[in-house]
Amino acid sequence: MTWTKELDEAAVLATKKGCYHVLLFYLLCGIAAIPTSFLVFSQVFTNATPEHWCAPPTELEGLAFPDEMLRNLTVPQENGVHETCRSYSLDLRALYVDLEDYFAIKNFTEQANGTLLFLKIKNLILSSDPDSRYEKIQRVQDAIVAVQKEPIACTNSWKFETEHYKRTLVTEFLLVCNNEWLPRTSNTLFWVGSLVGNLFFGWISDRYGRRPTILLMIFFEVPLCILASFPGNYWGYIVLRILGGLFFPALYQQPFILALELMPPATRTHTGIVVGMLFASGMCLLALLAFLLRDWFYLSLATSLPFILLFGCYWLIPESPRWLVGRGRVADAEKVLRNLAKKNGIILPHGFLIELHKKLKDEETEAELSIMPTANGQVPFQEKEDHMDRRINNMLSFKPEYRKNSGSDIENKENLESRILEVGDLIHKSRSPRDAECLKEEIMKLNQKDSIHDIGLQQRTTATEYSLPNSLGRKSIQLVNRIIFKQNEDIHEKKRMDDQNSEGDCRASPLDVFRYPNIRKKFLILTFNWIALGVVYNSLSYNTPNLGVDDYLAFFIGGAVEIPSYFIAWQCMERYGRRWVLCIFINLGGLACLSCALVPEAWPWVIVSLAMLGRLCAAASFAVFYVQIGELLPTVVRAQAMGASSVVAGIGLLTVPYIVALATYSRYLPLIIMGVLSMMTGVTSLFLPETLNQPLPQTLEDGEMFGRHFKLLSCIDSKSS
Repeated sequence: MTWTKELDEAAVLATKKGCYHVLLFYLLCGIAAIPTSFLVFSQVFTNATPEHWCAPPTELEGLAFPDEMLRNLTVPQENGVHETCRSYSLDLRALYVDLEDYFAIKNFTEQANGTLLFLKIKNLILSSDPDSRYEKIQRVQDAIVAVQKEPIACTNSWKFETEHYKRTLVTEFLLVCNNEWLPRTSNTLFWVGSLVGNLFFGWISDRYGRRPTILLMIFFEVPLCILASFPGNYWGYIVLRILGGLFFPALYQQPFILALELMPPATRTHTGIVVGMLFASGMCLLALLAFLLRDWFYLSLATSLPFILLFGCYWLIPESPRWLVGRGRVADAEKVLRNLAKKNGIILPHGFLIELHKKLKDEETEAELSIMPTANGQVPFQEKEDHMDRRINNMLSFKPEYRKNSGSDIENKENLESRILEVGDLIHKSRSPRDAECLKEEIMKLNQKDSIHDIGLQQRTTATEYSLPNSLGRKSIQLVNRIIFKQNEDIHEKKRMDDQNSEGDCRASPLDVFRYPNIRKKFLILTFNWIALGVVYNSLSYNTPNLGVDDYLAFFIGGAVEIPSYFIAWQCMERYGRRWVLCIFINLGGLACLSCALVPEAWPWVIVSLAMLGRLCAAASFAVFYVQIGELLPTVVRAQAMGASSVVAGIGLLTVPYIVALATYSRYLPLIIMGVLSMMTGVTSLFLPETLNQPLPQTLEDGEMFGRHFKLLSCIDSKSS
């Protein structure tokens, strides 16, 4: 049996007043959003590559020339743009001869490996007299130009522009030119780590619970982020990033899943929206911190040390009642709900969850009994259609009504015929009139042989909602059971799906998703959408330095435009559902990205505006998608299935650094790829059923029955919404 409605109503009872559940809700959303936004996008600034060029020979350092002047003298240009990895080779001997009177020898001492070295370096020394200095500068410039040779690869390190970034990992470890692939590799390997973590922590979450999984990730992730501030070398930093990537997707998903399963139905849509808003707020905060600090080391500490406070979540985060019920721990689930209600100032009695289950079960039984066959044995068309389309999780097993037989044997015999007629009325639903007459005759014969005292024997039926008269003998009831309930393979299969209990679903794995055709179809579509949305969203985020405006400003605007996008998505989802809202938003974002190819590069702010519109739509689409995937997957495999889908999406995210790198060939190429992926996602999103105002599927059978027969171009009923 399933507990979908019971848990929904229990969550409403536990949160109908008070504010503790609101604080808990925002705590979970904050854990899912802010640390992860720092973890993922801090690389935009810590691995930023400032404008750079080859450093001039050390002999020219003493000239005290402006960097731009030395750059013009030593670095070749093409169409007014300086090269970044080549410089002119200078004939220093000829330069010494031409400027012999300008050179001075300076003595230096340096200790290396315990050895004291005496060094002599020739430096150009210019006079401090302004009049003579100008003439000497002109002579030096002419002499340098005269000794220039063919450009070669940089041999004297690099110079970096420090207006925007005082220090980054790129400037710290000279990750340019031949080593420029390392920052991209670091970003790629981060997502490789997430592939393993997705499956591992999804399995832990469904096997051992949401709470221990979240606490385990906090325990490991926070120290790893702090250690990444002290890498020693760049390969050490890459290793720490890979380890951090193991925990990122689950750190984003598990608090989201717990909030989704803990809160009442009316708050579920808010979960994805609030997580998205906090994630965007974290991005804006990251841009502000990077702008103020402008140093990768201090930025890394500022985005990791404050999260030591998350260790206090050990005393705050509860377990998911839905997961507990899925494991057969109904008493523990009730305890969680009672504690939540108590902190909200609500007192719920012991056993309220069981009583709620009985109440809803009785209501379902009455609803089934109201759909009785007519005199001709047929169910009215509309009632029959509603009955057949009823969700499996609403089929509750029967609890019989026991009646004490206080009449005499004679009275029982006199009433036997009328009670047999009651049984005959019941079998009209599944048997023909001829079979009913035969059944009555068989019952009369069998009851003559049974002891009259066995008439009051209590019988329990397990495969129907209807109660059999207790005055019938045991053999009579056994015969009725055999004939009415048709104990064949179809009935057993229906019973297996209807009565699949929590113990059976405890062993559910992601492979079970592929055993059910409808779940499999939905899972594959959701996985493709996740790949496309992930690539589009992350590419737009990492592509901000290629838009031709200030990095900090572009990144801040990108985070800021996401905040209203989640609010817009929230309002649209509540009114128009998930399917069409996702389709319209992602297609609009795709058109915005494709339109960038029509804008000249001389209009950078037009390109920025269109890219930000695409990012707004991508963020809104992701918010809708996260709510949709949580509502489509059954509780028993929700974390594992989301983890498996995220693994496949993570493989797609490996392409993000290389898509962004295409901007070196053309600023439009990344945006065109994002636009095409967005349009494809808009089409596939229509092949998923609507989830607005639908209960969360609890078991695999619930997930299989959900959305089996929906029309591709259907819209929600405005009245029902």
